[in-house]
Amino acid sequence: MRVAGQEANDPEVFQAIWKHLKTDGVPDQAANQMAAEMVTHGEDFESSIELFERYFSMYKEKGYNEHAAQAMAVEAMEGREEPPKSNTRFAGIYES
Repeated sequence: MRVAGQEANDPEVFQAIWKHLKTDGVPDQAANQMAAEMVTHGEDFESSIELFERYFSMYKEKGYNEHAAQAMAVEAMEGREEPPKSNTRFAGIYES
């Protein structure tokens, strides 16, 4: 039994999270990194997926290729890089 605050160390949990991310359209490399973060830190699935998609789209819009945009989006989500600045296209969609 796992107690509150204790890390999940079951590989099936990681695999289930990874499959969920892949089903939602997250690319392999980003799904691996996000699943590891979620298992380690217990982050929310849906908000993480939405945030990844937002950052990924913003980096792609700025001209980065798919692999660079994936890596930069995950880095921004983990706090190791500044999140991308909203341009006018995304300001109308995401900003309230």
